[in-house]
Amino acid sequence: MRRLILAPLSMTAFTLAGCAHSTPPAIEVRTERVEVPVPVPCIKASDVPGVPPRVGDKLTGNAVSDADLLAADALRLSSALDQAMALISGCVEK
Repeated sequence: MRRLILAPLSMTAFTLAGCAHSTPPAIEVRTERVEVPVPVPCIKASDVPGVPPRVGDKLTGNAVSDADLLAADALRLSSALDQAMALISGCVEK
């Protein structure tokens, strides 16, 4: 009877003893550099052109004088657009 009890216990002890000597998993500590794109402003707020003044309240209904006002306004708008496009073109991916 004693042999029936000791045999399984000794086998269990030997099995567990074999597991106790295994090497622990290696832990590797390393530092990796990861490039993360970060949005940055490419235009200063002071460089943004202002909105040209509106001429709608200066229109008189006279076609000749109104055409001159509208032509001058179109030139101011075109100039502001050219300035804005020059600023924006520096920010576009190439």
